[in-house]
Amino acid sequence: MKNEKKVRALSLTASVLALAMGCVYPTVFIKWIVPLYAVCAAVLAVIAFLLFDALFTAKEKDKPVKPAVVGTVVYVAVLMGITPLVNNVIFGAVAPWGSVLVNTALNLIFWLVMLRLIRKQTGERFVWKPLLCVLLVVIGLPVSILTTAPNMKATGFIVLDTVENYKERMDTIDIYENTLETAVPQTQVYDMVMDHLKAPLPEGKTEKKVLVLGWDGCRADAMAMKEHRQAVDALLADGGKAYIAYCGGANYPAALTQETATMEGWTTMFTGTWGVDGHGVTGFDDVRVSKMNGFFTTAIEDGLIDSSAFCFSWSGHLKTYEDEIAYDEANNMNVAWLFSDGEEGGGGDEGTFEKALAELQKDDCPDLLFTIFEYCDYYGHTYGFWNDDPEYEEAFRLSNLTGVNLIDAVKARPTYDTEDWLILISSDHGGYVRGHGGDTLMERMMFIVTNKD
Repeated sequence: MKNEKKVRALSLTASVLALAMGCVYPTVFIKWIVPLYAVCAAVLAVIAFLLFDALFTAKEKDKPVKPAVVGTVVYVAVLMGITPLVNNVIFGAVAPWGSVLVNTALNLIFWLVMLRLIRKQTGERFVWKPLLCVLLVVIGLPVSILTTAPNMKATGFIVLDTVENYKERMDTIDIYENTLETAVPQTQVYDMVMDHLKAPLPEGKTEKKVLVLGWDGCRADAMAMKEHRQAVDALLADGGKAYIAYCGGANYPAALTQETATMEGWTTMFTGTWGVDGHGVTGFDDVRVSKMNGFFTTAIEDGLIDSSAFCFSWSGHLKTYEDEIAYDEANNMNVAWLFSDGEEGGGGDEGTFEKALAELQKDDCPDLLFTIFEYCDYYGHTYGFWNDDPEYEEAFRLSNLTGVNLIDAVKARPTYDTEDWLILISSDHGGYVRGHGGDTLMERMMFIVTNKD
């Protein structure tokens, strides 16, 4: 056979690259290391080209490069078409390891078939080294997959975190005043805040105050973890109430009008409107800049409060509310946008707590103080949104710990007895497996806890 050395070299090079892909590709994809993912995608295309080139060279084509390029383009196109189908349709975009296993299996099958076809063209004596490399790829895959062990819990989430099990868990929670079927819209947070500010001062009170503890990504059924519910129980002990609420624009199982996601959820609370007919933020592909000012600004303009503050650690809020921030600066509004730059769920949340605590310890603290802690969302995306996951349980515990410390700070104020405080705890959305944004019951249900009857 002509060019046997070239065929051997191409096949061996492709197999060595395949071994490298087998050892790193699953980890890179699951952990979504974007730069390395781009490199892996390019190398996968190179592997396909080398194998096609080897095959057409073995078939003694006059110009093997041209059909090799065509074959590579077709293969890459098919693979790119299968990837979103597998990820979004079969696995619901919440279990990327499933897509990795399917796509890796397809690549392995392709490599084996191509090597078999090449061997058929070159004779039974054809190189055993490429086949050995493929064997090593199969051995190397578990090594790469095991490095993503926390994500493999998704198997249990999908099997066990069903609608039926969720409803059963919710039935064990005895603090809610309503049911899943009678859940209130998350716009109620806005209504509660504004109604409190507009209501007459009780006897002996001289000033209205509001503290909102926002727990990003905290599911409604997290309240089943009674041993970690200190902040929630503190509000209920003061005569407060807890309500099941929903995000997404409509209660389950009606169709969503906006994604069950961070910007959509908090903006709905700040404005008292849904994105489709109000603030305009309905999905990730939006410009993601709110069309409306939130109550940080409007409550001051309406003469209900003198000052407000927003403590947060996710930089996305700076983009969504950039118009309101600019408006406040241009009009000398007494609104503090207190961003804590740091690792979400870690340094960022610690900074949020420190800034909120400092505000509450001021003699004239903001009349409206809104805080968002990322613990549940951060741990949920990393390990899983589910009570039975120890990391998510830890996130709920940390949320309550910071919450009860801020509630205690309110009660420790020298002027507390003359201040009429509304304290709320709420969430922007739930979560399912390691994500959110969709229409599952687990993603759509959140909660509102208040210290007021």
